[in-house]
Amino acid sequence: MIKNNPQTMDTLIQQELKNPKFQKAYDQTVSTGNAAVALYEFRHELGYTQAVLAKKAGLAKSTIVRIETGIMNPRLETLQQIADSVGAHVELRFVR
Repeated sequence: MIKNNPQTMDTLIQQELKNPKFQKAYDQTVSTGNAAVALYEFRHELGYTQAVLAKKAGLAKSTIVRIETGIMNPRLETLQQIADSVGAHVELRFVR
């Protein structure tokens, strides 16, 4: 039997964030998602397809796809390689 629990997902996440292992995994997931959204939006601002951006950056198209879909957490060097290929730069910030 499923009990009716009025707890929201946000409440559950806030409770679980007290667990250091969960916190670490959650932060990693958020970082990967942020990179995915940032690259997707940047590529669209440029008007490039994934294939065009990959070719300019000297990467496989699958690398761009994996970053944009959140499958891959890109290394900073990879993001810089992409940025350099189109005359841009990467900005990194720490947030509490």
